[in-house]
Amino acid sequence: MSLREIDTNIIVNNIKTMINALEYDSMRSAGKMKMNAGTIVDLYNLRAIYVDTKKAAVKPSIKPAK
Repeated sequence: MSLREIDTNIIVNNIKTMINALEYDSMRSAGKMKMNAGTIVDLYNLRAIYVDTKKAAVKPSIKPAK
């Protein structure tokens, strides 16, 4: 059983696509905005986790204090 590598770029692009679709759908009526608001917030939080994870992977090392 081999494990597949997770490509975070594809995940972030898919999340952006879902956010765009929900925001476009929400522009059409206030009721849809109210219905989609929680999901949109969750997707923005999820996207921030993946973007921060990519930045944290290249975090420079900290020199110890003397």
